[in-house]
Amino acid sequence: MVPRNYEENKPLGNWVGLMRVYYNGPEKKENPFWKNRFAKLEAVGFVWEGRFSAIEYAWQERFKELCEYKETHGDCRVPSDYRLSRQLGSWVP
Repeated sequence: MVPRNYEENKPLGNWVGLMRVYYNGPEKKENPFWKNRFAKLEAVGFVWEGRFSAIEYAWQERFKELCEYKETHGDCRVPSDYRLSRQLGSWVP
């Protein structure tokens, strides 16, 4: 999921945020032009919810990484400076 404040590609993050605003506007959902565009975004798995979904998505990603770490290392004791995912290293207490 691309967050609105996507540092790696700010124009994309801004555009994604704008699409979410448009999607939540009642006049846009009834407009055939926007309905078609929204359908295309949904077809590629676009996440319409904003901040909460970004938090949930990040949690799911870290959990997936943790499961992979445990599969490889046999435990969940991820070092804070874990080189393959510093985010995972700071996520696990």
